Amino acid sequence: MGLRSLPDFQLTLGDDDLTAVVRDRLKTLTVTDNSGEESDTLEIVIDDRDNAVESPPRGRVLSVSMGYRDDGLFYLGKFTVDEVEPEGPPDIITIRAKAADMREGFKVQRTRAFRNTTIGAIVSRIADENGLQPAVATELASRVVAHRDQANESDLHFLTRLGREHGAVAAPKDGKLVFAPTATGLSVSGQALSGVTLTRADLTRWRAVQADRDEHGKVRARWRDTSAGRTKFAEAGSGDPVKTLRNLYPNEAAAKAAAEAELTRLKGAENGVELTLDGRADIVAQTPITVTGLRAELSGAWIVETAVHTQDYESGGFTTVLTGRRKAS
Repeated sequence: MGLRSLPDFQLTLGDDDLTAVVRDRLKTLTVTDNSGEESDTLEIVIDDRDNAVESPPRGRVLSVSMGYRDDGLFYLGKFTVDEVEPEGPPDIITIRAKAADMREGFKVQRTRAFRNTTIGAIVSRIADENGLQPAVATELASRVVAHRDQANESDLHFLTRLGREHGAVAAPKDGKLVFAPTATGLSVSGQALSGVTLTRADLTRWRAVQADRDEHGKVRARWRDTSAGRTKFAEAGSGDPVKTLRNLYPNEAAAKAAAEAELTRLKGAENGVELTLDGRADIVAQTPITVTGLRAELSGAWIVETAVHTQDYESGGFTTVLTGRRKAS
């Protein structure tokens, strides 16, 4: 990768652009973009040398973009101010914020049943209840859900469980409720994410993360054959050990899809990777990446699970740290 221009950012509070106000005071700016249930976060550390910085009130919404002065900025979303922490010496203020879409409603436990519907209809209903726009991948929207209970669990936990059964990820992103296949996620704009290739020359540090868990050869899911009056099994994979899913599915197709999705998740979770590179705010959670030029444990296809973008204005650096899981073949 060639030399880049100076790191740059844009920060707004509501409709007010704060970029010029904080530019000469900014020490570090960090955005963490996560997959699934865990909230995206923003942390800003500001030099408060003369105590002239006005702290943003909790609950206010910050919007942030990051990138380079000559190459443009990438929008990373809205964040609600959660903590403001002045400290010293030296005098600094640390501002922490969480994804603005992680509303309290997502944490409320509900009990209800969805019957004879589709994934698209379920996501649309929950999105509407939480003031969001549904963004459901086309290949998932029309998939039939004969019966699924939300039993004393939050909307996001329920959607995460539903997504796991269908090989998808559910996450609120910048005013949208995204429900998309794990290998082809959607950006905060709702557009499909493009794959990224990273060579050895693009990386400043890398390491393989070997998980301490059993591998699974086969996953079984139960389904009810009403014509035969008995329970049957659909399977994905082969060999031992075997994992059997707890849910009872209404038909063979639903059971097969759930078994395949769980096998894909397990295979991907058996090992991971951590990559550090010059700042790339365009790489977000769920981006498919291909790593070349490293040993076998590190090269190949991965799915980004967490992207941490940090601009450090004391060192002048801009780095991105990616953690990912192996993409199932």
